[in-house]
Amino acid sequence: MDKETISLLEWGAEALHISLSPQAFRTLFLYIDELQRWSQVFNLVGRHDAKTIIRKHILDSLAFSHILPWQGVFADLGSGAGFPGFLLAVAGPEREVFLIEARRKRANFLKQATRKTGVENIRVFEGRAEEFAQQDRRPTWFDTVVTRATWDIAHFLSLSFPIVKEGGYAVAMRGPHKNGGGAAGENHPSHGGFTQKALGEYRLPFGEGDRYALFFRKKCFT
Repeated sequence: MDKETISLLEWGAEALHISLSPQAFRTLFLYIDELQRWSQVFNLVGRHDAKTIIRKHILDSLAFSHILPWQGVFADLGSGAGFPGFLLAVAGPEREVFLIEARRKRANFLKQATRKTGVENIRVFEGRAEEFAQQDRRPTWFDTVVTRATWDIAHFLSLSFPIVKEGGYAVAMRGPHKNGGGAAGENHPSHGGFTQKALGEYRLPFGEGDRYALFFRKKCFT
């Protein structure tokens, strides 16, 4: 990893007020190397130069990290190349993070990246989110379910409902104009057993723009 790329990640984390240990930085560089190696064969992230990966994917996931709990059991639905779940695990070692990915090549990458980096608080499940909800070996309930995938809100909440504990959160990362509308366009007061509780907004460094995350809290039924 060249010095300019290393500095980009360090400056980006500082701009986001994210404190990462030296070990976390080393883990991220190993992860980037592995992602680039796989992306030479499989289209995991589109452009896969290190600077683009950092600016558009890693810093987005790190910026999102600080508005989530720093501990608990997490699920990342449709994890893809590990955004945001892999980064949430690296930034918060007290989080137990399950990466749920239906596409085999991406699931295999996540497993290999976890082995290569030695991150111990990640578990990878290859399969659909609906199938994961039926697994005997999964945690009974999750504190937080997140996604950076392209599902609409209604579908994401329907996938989250069986696995989020009562009072837990389903959190959807969105871009500034996701699906033709900004944050206000998805500001549903309630939906399918969830109530929208918060809108987390953040700005990415290096001119990458504003982002937001919708927080839905699962209703308590007892």
